[in-house]
Amino acid sequence: MQPLTFPPIALSDWKETRDTLHKYCRLVAAIREVMSKPLPNSLHTNLLFSNKGFTTSPIPKEDSTKDRFFEVILDVQHRRLRIESNYREPLYIALTGQSLNALCDETCSLLTDIGINPPLERPSFLEGIRGQFDSKQVKAYWKAVSSTKRVLQKIKAELKGETSPVQLHVDVLALSLTWYCKDVPDTYLLEQLEFGFSTGDEKFPDAHFFISSFPDTRVLKKIIPDESRYLFTQDESKMILPYSELTGEKNSEKKLIDFYRSVQK
Repeated sequence: MQPLTFPPIALSDWKETRDTLHKYCRLVAAIREVMSKPLPNSLHTNLLFSNKGFTTSPIPKEDSTKDRFFEVILDVQHRRLRIESNYREPLYIALTGQSLNALCDETCSLLTDIGINPPLERPSFLEGIRGQFDSKQVKAYWKAVSSTKRVLQKIKAELKGETSPVQLHVDVLALSLTWYCKDVPDTYLLEQLEFGFSTGDEKFPDAHFFISSFPDTRVLKKIIPDESRYLFTQDESKMILPYSELTGEKNSEKKLIDFYRSVQK
């Protein structure tokens, strides 16, 4: 297995590419949401991780033939949108920075060709502005998110009780794992912890790893034994490890695992 790598992904270098990727993820996730049965914890509104990129997972084709499935994959590694099914050959769309409107039109056209008509709210995907999709920056992001996924899977294997899949929350472009830790002592109002990697948000604009809690979003400040070791967002809702601290770090895997493990006890 290849060692984990966390190449530089500074916001100033890849913001336009990141924003384009975010739009593409929103489109694929919308297809999953409107074509899937509702799942607990809104799982059907997010995308799942695959070795090719982010996927809707197989979705039943709505017709009289119940053994037909299709899947839409945002193939980040090869920079293309891939439509697979068990009854037709794979279909592809190269991702070049085309506008969200153009990608939506082409994707829906290919889906129609294989008998799929997703009832998308088209006004949400009418943006006609072309973006950037720089191959170098996309490659760096894929290495970062793949390494993060491996760490999250390792943490998932250590947790007792129910956990979510490792999934991409498309609203904030964050890859995360949720632990439903409802057996925490009653002294804490804590039902779940989320471990994840974000490309940046309004609370912390640069790429970072995070831990957050629910429903008491400030409980981490109360239960971390030495909170001075960790960085928190201003509203104390997330504990943060800046992504930049792992870039070039020889023990990056250990540092990230130690960060996530800091709240497991």
